[in-house]
Amino acid sequence: MAASSYVISYHSIRRLIGILGLLLPFLCWGVNSFVNSLDLLNDGRFVDLSQSSAYVPRGNLKSSISHFYYTASGPIFTGILITVSIFLFCYKGYPVQKNKDTWYWLTDNRVATFAAICALGIVALPTGSEEKIEDNIHIYVASAGAGRIHLSFAALFFLAMAVFCIINFRRHPDEKKKLKTDREGKLYLVCGLGMIISLILLAIYSFSSLQTATWMPYCFVYVMETLMLIFFAVAWLVKGRTIPALNKDERETSA
Repeated sequence: MAASSYVISYHSIRRLIGILGLLLPFLCWGVNSFVNSLDLLNDGRFVDLSQSSAYVPRGNLKSSISHFYYTASGPIFTGILITVSIFLFCYKGYPVQKNKDTWYWLTDNRVATFAAICALGIVALPTGSEEKIEDNIHIYVASAGAGRIHLSFAALFFLAMAVFCIINFRRHPDEKKKLKTDREGKLYLVCGLGMIISLILLAIYSFSSLQTATWMPYCFVYVMETLMLIFFAVAWLVKGRTIPALNKDERETSA
């Protein structure tokens, strides 16, 4: 009974991590659109207008998910990331034996803890902005230096999640020195490589003239971040058995 309870607990944590990751970009956009459309931050029924500056709503969709931090969706953004971080801190995974696993040092606990720290770093140091943010519910905007650290934490978080998909989720239940290559293993590999490729495309975009290209969509970063979160969510939901496993044997045997 005890062992079964542990398995259910790990499944639940995986499901919650996947669901929250999937909801993040769409909730931020949706909540910001809802508040702006009803002008709730200038509504005297909800805001003490005598002590508040007038809020100037701007575009509902932002150039990146991180920029929602400064909007009415800010509490959603920080709340989901902190919750994901807590779940990752709690996710210990399964022990790995050094003599039976080539990647023994990449334990679930270590990778999850590293990712949790990165998620907190994303919240603690918000993104910067080269342009003035007019629909800013805060009294400040992060400096360029803080913004670069924020981006570093975000990149490291997705790299940690890619490692989870490519290595941790694909550990073979019987032959620990091999990674799973069945259909479910291939799905995790696709999700991990998808996040890495998306990160590379974002790096090319950030360090090239593509940012100023007139044909480049304003929300390119948002789209790529959303795509990475979808890869992230699919992997965790399959591992948590919210999305049925792709193999006939759905027993929880991998590390």
